[in-house]
Amino acid sequence: MISKGAASGNGKRYVSERPHPGLVAIQETMLAPPSHRASSNRSFDELQHSSDPIVSYKLHHEVAFLWKKHHHRRAQLIRPLTTPATIRLAGGHYILQPGEAAWLPGGIEHSVSSSQAQIYHSIYVRSDLAANLSPVSGVLQVSPLLGELIQQLIDLGCGRGDRDAYPHLVALTLGELRHVRDERPQLSMPSDMRLLRICHALNDNPGDRRTLADWAVIAGASRRMLERGFQDETGMSFSRWRQTCRIRAAIPLLQAGQPVQQVAGFTGYDSPSAFAAMFRRVTGAAPAALQSDRISSREPDRHAEPQDTEGSGQRKAAAPRRPDNQRRR
Repeated sequence: MISKGAASGNGKRYVSERPHPGLVAIQETMLAPPSHRASSNRSFDELQHSSDPIVSYKLHHEVAFLWKKHHHRRAQLIRPLTTPATIRLAGGHYILQPGEAAWLPGGIEHSVSSSQAQIYHSIYVRSDLAANLSPVSGVLQVSPLLGELIQQLIDLGCGRGDRDAYPHLVALTLGELRHVRDERPQLSMPSDMRLLRICHALNDNPGDRRTLADWAVIAGASRRMLERGFQDETGMSFSRWRQTCRIRAAIPLLQAGQPVQQVAGFTGYDSPSAFAAMFRRVTGAAPAALQSDRISSREPDRHAEPQDTEGSGQRKAAAPRRPDNQRRR
């Protein structure tokens, strides 16, 4: 059966033999065709107030930064691409590894910071459509399909790609957002500032091999006190917390197709076999199993550049290549 689709900015109608159910929903909720003018040609406020179902935005920070608390009328999916980032909310905070994303429903106050140069991708979902998605914030594990859809929307926002594909990208993106969840091992953060500084350092550099005794000297506390603090405040020993941190850092890199040898070196392991044994013991799956699920060979941002990991004072094997792009909010 032939059915009519949504109108594009050039007046065309989309025709589909078997319309995607999500596309039909988009067609019914769009009161006006989306404005395909590139995001780079519109102000951020204009994007937020547009009638487009989803708008995309990208931002490149060349140095460490902190965005003060703010909120958006639209729901936001924010994804750091190059280095870890921290999202702070009223009730706590999330630490995102490159390639992961945070879902922030509209109206939620949040701040964003990174201790290093950063590239972000964000998509903003119109409030009436976001009402069908999760009403609570959280960290999402971005699937290869969702990552590809975000990249396509970013491309359109920059004036690249096939504009006629926009309604289909919107429908598929909303469908993916209804089903994504965080499948990584959970990691509690301590409130003690000395412990928290250690945790932030390990999140920034999962391959850091300093022992708890080393950290005790830096923190000006005894090793026993730090050991007891980790157990009391996170429910884990220091070694288990660091191991879980490494697993969380490894998962998105493996899903993005990074070689196991590079991921092992980046997370502080001397050999792929030692890394694979630890990974299987903790997750119940081999690292290669995550790579076999990939449906796209493209990295999170096709305009990315490798990050320089030297000069940190820490031993690192060749770090996985991480993307680099343009500007986001």
